[in-house]
Amino acid sequence: MYLNLLDNDEKLAFAELAEKMIEADGIVIGREVAALASLKAEMGISDADGAGRTVDELAGVFRSRRSKVAALLELIGLGYSDISFHVSEESLVNSVANQMAITPDELHEIESWVKEHVNLVRRALILMRE
Repeated sequence: MYLNLLDNDEKLAFAELAEKMIEADGIVIGREVAALASLKAEMGISDADGAGRTVDELAGVFRSRRSKVAALLELIGLGYSDISFHVSEESLVNSVANQMAITPDELHEIESWVKEHVNLVRRALILMRE
């Protein structure tokens, strides 16, 4: 949704972070793979090239507040793609936010927005059922 705000380097870094995110809990399910594929398609990326950068290195690619918040919104959204936000996924997001100099209060606000958005999308899907 907000990945168009990222430049090319940020998109590649986000794709690597997203791959780390879906692998964080040790269980990769089809819904996560599909969500990752959708995010990569949105960015026009076929593969993240897995350069093997650390989470800190990847988080350091994002320079502007706008790109940092956009990346965190999308990363947390990906974390909720399998319904639960696993503690290892939360830990990864906390590491990214810390490296980006996003405060815990700001991160909490970002996560709250994502939860609200996920719930609204679910409600919309319910309304669309035939």
